[in-house]
Amino acid sequence: MRKITTISVLLLLSAISLAGSLKTDNPPRKPKTQVLMTEAQSNRITKLNEFLADEKYTEAKSGLEAMLAKTNSRDAYVQSVIHQLLGFVASGRGDYKATAFHFQKSIDLDAMPNPTHFGMMLQLAQIKMADQDYRGALKDLDEYFSVVDEIPDRAFAIKANSHAQLEEYREAQKAIKQAIALADKPNESWYQLLLSTHSALSEYTEMVDVLKILIGLAPNKKIYWKQLSSVYFTLKKDKDSLAVLVLAEEKGLLTEESEHMQLFKMYSYNNVPYKAAKFLQTALENKIVESNFKNWKQLGQTWYAARELEQSLAAYDRASNYATDGEIDYTRAYLYLDQEDWQKAITSIQSAIQKGGLSDDKVGNAWLMLGMSQANVKQFKSARQSLNNALKYDKSKANARQWLNHLTTLEEKESA
Repeated sequence: MRKITTISVLLLLSAISLAGSLKTDNPPRKPKTQVLMTEAQSNRITKLNEFLADEKYTEAKSGLEAMLAKTNSRDAYVQSVIHQLLGFVASGRGDYKATAFHFQKSIDLDAMPNPTHFGMMLQLAQIKMADQDYRGALKDLDEYFSVVDEIPDRAFAIKANSHAQLEEYREAQKAIKQAIALADKPNESWYQLLLSTHSALSEYTEMVDVLKILIGLAPNKKIYWKQLSSVYFTLKKDKDSLAVLVLAEEKGLLTEESEHMQLFKMYSYNNVPYKAAKFLQTALENKIVESNFKNWKQLGQTWYAARELEQSLAAYDRASNYATDGEIDYTRAYLYLDQEDWQKAITSIQSAIQKGGLSDDKVGNAWLMLGMSQANVKQFKSARQSLNNALKYDKSKANARQWLNHLTTLEEKESA
């Protein structure tokens, strides 16, 4: 919570009358005394105010305390003004407890005119909220509500914040909704507070409504778009979740790698592999997403799911450059075999075996596939050696024998 400075206090007190407000049926308040200041007292207060404005807090405090010591019971108004200014001094120093003490003294004297008196009551509640005395803030607000003639929208916002800090979310909702209803124009931070209460209560449908309002108020804040997508996903409205991210991306709001990967995953989750792959391909080419093994492998898998084998192989080839084991080369070898691209299959399998990290079953199958591929390009000697290596592994042994017999037939035909 931001420090409440003297200037912000003064701005708040002067701005309250301009906000939306709720008229009450409270009886009119009359100050206990109508006695104001002597000319000498007024001049002194003016001088001390100048110290305060110049942030000469030590001089202001010393002068105000000296002036207060010279007053008597007939100077209730002067005492009230002095305590108010001492509160401003304490506020300028960030001493919330002293600020609250002097404001309370000023209020208890009951000598200020209504706008200042009521404004200080409200500011006292805000000071206590800033000092994390939320119960005290709510107590002061109750007293304020019982005497003020008009309750400004801001008062309900202070009440809502205090309840929210105490995890009293229903009360916070009621208060912030009242603040919003009274406001002359939408207040983004108040909708943020309303959103947080719905979130705390797992009210996801209501969160959607509030987030739509926030997006209307601040269409370029990507956090709202991301939150809306997330809430839709929680509600199992996957297509809506995806659509929100797509709109955010079209607006140029998704700039981080993690955000692009999230959209890629949402495309994939919604079973739109072609768009997912195309999006990730563009992100990789534009260096928005890091060029690494994991991302190129994901791209290869997604192009494969979209039945774009050429592009899948191209992605797997890129992934192979980053691989520390032979798994990816083993995978792409299958694709090359499906396409009967024997030479590239040979290169992939040899790379897989060389990089290692395969299970025994996969190693045996790799030797088998290598022998088959070499046989198809008439590299009979190499094929026989590869197939003999496949005989050493249980799961590839039977197929290797069959291929060795077939290899003999191929050799005989070739030499005939």
